[in-house]
Amino acid sequence: GAALTEANTPSLRVIADHLRSMSFLIAEGVLPSNEGRGYVLRRILRRAARYGRKLGLRDPFIYQVVPAVVALNGEAFPEIVDKQDYVMEVIKAEEEGFNKTLDRGIEIFQGIAEDLSARGQNTISGEDAFKLYDTFGFPLDLTRVMAEEKGLSVDEAAFETNMEAQRRRARQAGKFATAEGQEIDWQWLVDEGESTFVGYDNHRASTRVVKFARQGDQLLVVPESTPFYAESGGQVGDTGTLSGDGWELAVTDTQKIDGEHVCFCPAKTQPDFKGDITATVDAARRARITYNHTATHLLHAALREALGDHIRQAGSLVAPDYLRFDFTHFKKIEPEELTAIEKRVNQKIRENLPVDYFNTDFNTAKAAGAMALFGEKYGDVVRVVNIAPYSMELCGGCHVRNTGEIGAFMIASESSTASGIRRIEAYTGIRSEETMRHQRELLGQISALLNTPAEHLSGRITEMLQHQKELEKHLQQLQAGEVLGQVDELLSKAEDLGSVKLIIAEFQDSEVDILKQAADELRMKSSATVGFLVNHSSDKLNFVCMVSDDLVKSKTVAAGDLVREAAKIAGGGGGGKPHLATAGARDAAKLPEVYAFLRKTLGA
Repeated sequence: GAALTEANTPSLRVIADHLRSMSFLIAEGVLPSNEGRGYVLRRILRRAARYGRKLGLRDPFIYQVVPAVVALNGEAFPEIVDKQDYVMEVIKAEEEGFNKTLDRGIEIFQGIAEDLSARGQNTISGEDAFKLYDTFGFPLDLTRVMAEEKGLSVDEAAFETNMEAQRRRARQAGKFATAEGQEIDWQWLVDEGESTFVGYDNHRASTRVVKFARQGDQLLVVPESTPFYAESGGQVGDTGTLSGDGWELAVTDTQKIDGEHVCFCPAKTQPDFKGDITATVDAARRARITYNHTATHLLHAALREALGDHIRQAGSLVAPDYLRFDFTHFKKIEPEELTAIEKRVNQKIRENLPVDYFNTDFNTAKAAGAMALFGEKYGDVVRVVNIAPYSMELCGGCHVRNTGEIGAFMIASESSTASGIRRIEAYTGIRSEETMRHQRELLGQISALLNTPAEHLSGRITEMLQHQKELEKHLQQLQAGEVLGQVDELLSKAEDLGSVKLIIAEFQDSEVDILKQAADELRMKSSATVGFLVNHSSDKLNFVCMVSDDLVKSKTVAAGDLVREAAKIAGGGGGGKPHLATAGARDAAKLPEVYAFLRKTLGA
């Protein structure tokens, strides 16, 4: 660690104080993220990491001090003793992630500070502070501390304006067409009525229309007793039909608007909504949704069982054809862990556990062991979904009666959606069966194409890839020999432009690295010479420009500047060092103009 001196003692104290906070937060289940408690944790950790940089500590170091925190506090708070290794892993993963952007962010900050100094100003703009936050992960308070060290301030009001604009864009991107802020011109048919969901037990209901409205080419209809589940809790809205005397409307979605269940129905004409109507849910689609919803509860329990109690649901989507489950976890789940989790869920499906539901008050449900979602708003009465003895969660969604109805569970993918948040997508029921069948057919096709039994495919493909690499290497050697063999011929054909000679040569489907080798050999064998090598490859061009050492030394011409301007003419760009530079371009028809530019520039 850093030596304890009078100069660095404040930094060491800040790091120690921050680490104590981090350790307790993580032990309590908080993970670094970009919102809520997780963002507080991330800010604390990043400030500590940045103080470490001031002490010259560039590699992840904070996590290594966790045992000292545990030793000092473990007796009073035994929970951090049990979770020491976990706390260390979370902090190390976050340090590694932040280190990747910290250097670049500090470089950008230094540039901003120097630019302000050159202009005689002392306030970092809200736009620059927001860029440091949005692109390089600098929380505002980190930018503020760094600014104060240089005698600068930050336009925090303008930063907040930028933040609010980003939030507004995010809300707009996720906002449903009829969400809050958009007036709906409701036509009421019932003086005192509101929609009541009866769809847990019924897929059909005889009811009446409370109100309706037209919105473009669709009608928004609110039945009084509705079997249609309105999208919430990650579960998508139901579809089906509404029908009355002489008419029928398709329901393509169901959403909650101001707490009411609203059916969305494409309709160019207006049916007569007076009198009784029949509301019918697409039962087959709903069944597939329930398979996926109950499977998310089983998956949640299996993840906590396999990976630890820090796992918390961070979002979900329950659709008829797949489920998506986001959860807090600090690192990639290994393939063998995923396999074990998948097997555990399928085991619980085969056990055909009963799925029970009951309503109670929040505190009673929590005391019984029901899991609540952090950040979710719950009323006085909550609905508990109990898959005893494996899972108990607060949930208002639709579920199967017995886990066996799910049929089968298959994990399709595992990925990261944000730092500290992982995502699993999975299939159940018929979709998992269809996927397995498709994969079996695909495996059969590959096996037939390679004339290799399925169990030996991995070894066969590894051999083929190795053989392909050897062929590519051999081809590259042949190309290199062919191109490098032309160096002397190219030197003999150089155009004399007066004080400078110019070599222009075109190649087809050559490796840029080989052309760079040829350009280097031209440079070493020439003086007062510029080489411009062009490679044609499918629909693009590559330029390699070399300038002999004497021209570089006299600063007569620089390869980077020359190739950049030449590439602009052909719709591209690039650059590099004064003696060797590369560029890409698109328009081969502009090559005559490129060559004319080179001759004019070098012959001037």
